[in-house]
Amino acid sequence: MKPRAEAVEVCLEALATGRVHGISPNHDPELLAAHSPFTQSVLSPHGMFRDWGLFEAHFTRWAPAQPWRCQFLIVQAHRMRKPPKWRRLLRELDGFGLAPGSYTVPGSDYVRIVASGSEVCIDTDTGRIMKISVPATPPLTVHDQAPTHLRRQVRTIATAPEADWPRWLERRPPGEWTHHLAVLFHLHRDDPERRDTWTAFGLWLLRQVADQVPADEWAWRWSDFVLARPGTVPVGDVARVCLAALPMSPEEAAALPRDWRSRTPETVRRSRMTLALLRFAADDVPPPPEPAPGLTAWRPLLRHIG
Repeated sequence: MKPRAEAVEVCLEALATGRVHGISPNHDPELLAAHSPFTQSVLSPHGMFRDWGLFEAHFTRWAPAQPWRCQFLIVQAHRMRKPPKWRRLLRELDGFGLAPGSYTVPGSDYVRIVASGSEVCIDTDTGRIMKISVPATPPLTVHDQAPTHLRRQVRTIATAPEADWPRWLERRPPGEWTHHLAVLFHLHRDDPERRDTWTAFGLWLLRQVADQVPADEWAWRWSDFVLARPGTVPVGDVARVCLAALPMSPEEAAALPRDWRSRTPETVRRSRMTLALLRFAADDVPPPPEPAPGLTAWRPLLRHIG
């Protein structure tokens, strides 16, 4: 394949499947490291990225003693001599679902691919692709924009007596709770003196909304919350919840076609969610790492899903 055709294929694969050269942000970071030579930049004790030229992998960690975890990939299409035009790629992406992006930048359009969760930045003057962001977060139910003054609202209700929480939740629009969870992440970081308060409110909120989203999505959100707060639940609980909510079986994963064009949008969504949950299950082990029960059958399949 010629270099330009290969670069265009990288863009299409990232948009349609959330993978680059078959590698997802939820794969073992060493798979990315082994792909080809890269440069590494440590931005802080909590942030680092690796640069392969056409694409980058961005990592975070809560504490210096913890391993790096890939949060997203970025395809830097603007580094190509002639980035592909968005209109050309649309023909290949027919059926994967498009939605407005989550950012507004003058001179740029952002479009999210519903099936994969990837987001593309398009230069409005030239119509060419500038960047593609591929998150480790699997495609989740999308809700309306967050209300104003949300941080103040969350701080107020989380520090109120627990008896007031149910009445507060009854007045909230469906789906708004997802924004409250996001605010709790920031409060956990910025106001550590009250971490027990933020954690207690978040766990209560997640219990109340368990029937409002698909089981696999709830398992991902709950696991994401508790893994960011070590010691919140007993070791093994995350693996148990994630493995019970997997939307794919090992047999279905083994039958996934290798060519992304042969994967339907629904298959892409289920595959990405499956790998994201398996990643959390694998993280839920005491040192030194040992496979959680139920993960053994998945080990030879991980490279081809997500």
